[in-house]
Amino acid sequence: MISLKKILLDYGLYVILAASLFCLLLLILHAEAIYRADNMVVSGVLSSLILAFIFIQWDAKKSATAKALNLTYVARDLAASNVNIAEELKVKTDAKQQVADDGREFAEDATQFAEKGRASAEVATLIAEKANKAKSDFLANMSHEIRTPMNAIIGLTNILLMTKLDAKQKQCVSVLQTSADGLMVLINDLLDIDKIEAEIIELEQVPFNMIALLERVISVMSVRAQEKGIKLDVHYQAGLYKTFIGDSNRIRQILLNLVGNAVKFTDEGTVSIFFANAGTADGKRSLTISVVDSGIGIPENKLFDIFGKFTQVDPSITRRYGGTGLGLAISKSLAEQMGGSITVTSEVGVGSAFVLHLSLAVEASGSEDQSYEEKIIYLDKHENSMQLPILLVEDYEPNILVATIMLKTFGYRYEVAHNGQEAVDLFSPDKYSLILLDVEMPLMDGFEATRHIRGFEQAKGVSPIAIIAMTAHALKGDREKCVAAGMSDYIPKPFNPHQLQAMLIKHLKKNDSGKAA
Repeated sequence: MISLKKILLDYGLYVILAASLFCLLLLILHAEAIYRADNMVVSGVLSSLILAFIFIQWDAKKSATAKALNLTYVARDLAASNVNIAEELKVKTDAKQQVADDGREFAEDATQFAEKGRASAEVATLIAEKANKAKSDFLANMSHEIRTPMNAIIGLTNILLMTKLDAKQKQCVSVLQTSADGLMVLINDLLDIDKIEAEIIELEQVPFNMIALLERVISVMSVRAQEKGIKLDVHYQAGLYKTFIGDSNRIRQILLNLVGNAVKFTDEGTVSIFFANAGTADGKRSLTISVVDSGIGIPENKLFDIFGKFTQVDPSITRRYGGTGLGLAISKSLAEQMGGSITVTSEVGVGSAFVLHLSLAVEASGSEDQSYEEKIIYLDKHENSMQLPILLVEDYEPNILVATIMLKTFGYRYEVAHNGQEAVDLFSPDKYSLILLDVEMPLMDGFEATRHIRGFEQAKGVSPIAIIAMTAHALKGDREKCVAAGMSDYIPKPFNPHQLQAMLIKHLKKNDSGKAA
């Protein structure tokens, strides 16, 4: 809306000029009249107003000019200020850009560093994998190389104990057997640690009789206990359930270790085993097997350390009692993999109590099925001699001696081949009742020999003969490798006469059943 002041300033002067012109026109039209004083006053007033408005207009224009000039100055100052602000903004923008550039460069450097780190980690992983594989290969090779002569040592020791010996000879052979068994425990402990670290321990789930298992443990450890003159006994809680489902071999391994340690570290007194129920949970029966001794005991500050690898309470313990310090570490790991645990209490000079806690499923039918080794029946030698001969394929002379003596003792006839090629050349259908085949041999190994024999049988359309791998390869996957090559079964070295006879009866019975069918 237009203001009154602006209207007066812009249009008032024109109104006054119009009025003055009108008055002048009247004067001209009345010239003949006497010029009167009131006309002069009006003209004077009009002239004053004209001058006043001219001044006002001039002052207004001057003020406007001043304002415009001030505005110009303000605009210039604002422009200068804006320039300064723009320059400051540019400086800040440049600084931010520099920071961004530095950040980008830092990020690029970090990325390159991360890539180098990842590459280094990959290289380190490859090195670690190669080192681990080298360790596993070394252990596998050492296991094979040690087991091969150990088979002869343990085999001949068992054979000697089956012969008539005087007291001194029997004592010497018994010491030899104990030493050989101790060496095999060491070898198996090292292999078990490797398996546990690689997380490749597999647990069986088969029915077994816990009472029978404990009795076998007592039977094995009683000889050593008698030698030291200490009492070894077992106590069963009334109303025990006997048949469980689990890995009996691993449980026996744990108990042999616990009882063996108790006997080892007890010089006089008693080692007792207590088997008790501990309730039912989640459809399984909880049980405890306690091994209590009156031995040297363990200091309280060492109770948690004894389950570590290669750990002994005191270096003098190793010198006096021997051992690797691996048994308890392996036992603890196996118990935990079964969902159980091992606890210990001890007092120096009084004794120790190790308790195995397990929770196992039970066999609903109460079946107490036994393995071939547990229910083995030794056949009459005459009956064995009526069998077709067994082909023994072995290149290591001491092991040939062990196997042939065992076969003679059982009453079997046999022939010997010293490598896989010789075995293939000797083989023909219905010539042998069974083949005992070593795996690693010169000229042709057991795997290739098996493939040749199976190919020959397939071509002739005859029933396959039982081929038993008899090898010092005893790591995870070795049995599967033998079966995949076409072998019927697997017996790892070293083996005792009992194990060999069980394997022979198992497969010779199958052959007889097949022929009868």
